[in-house]
Amino acid sequence: MKKYALILVAVVLVMSASAFVVANQSNSQPPATYWFLMDASGTQVTTTQSSDVDLDCSNKDIEPDCARQYLESQTEIIGGVRHVKASEVNNFIDYRSKE
Repeated sequence: MKKYALILVAVVLVMSASAFVVANQSNSQPPATYWFLMDASGTQVTTTQSSDVDLDCSNKDIEPDCARQYLESQTEIIGGVRHVKASEVNNFIDYRSKE
C-alpha cells in the first residue's frame, strides 16, 4: 500500500513540474529580428537597419535584394554597431526585393 502511495505522489509531482514547464514555454517571447539594408548592388549586407516591417523596395534601384531579415542570434555588436555575422550572411530568414 505504501509503495502505491509513493508512486502516486511521484506521478503527481512529475505532472505538476511538467505543467510549470509548459506554462513557462508558452509565455516566452518570439526571438528578436532585425532588417538590414543591402548595398547599391543588392548583394552585400550593410550595417544600416530598418525598423519598417513593410519595407517598400519598389523605389530603390537595387537588385536583387534591398533588405534582409536576420535573427538576433545571427548578429553581433561591434563598436556599438549591430552587424550580421559573416557566417550568417546567406542564412537570412526573410528578404525584400524590387518587384
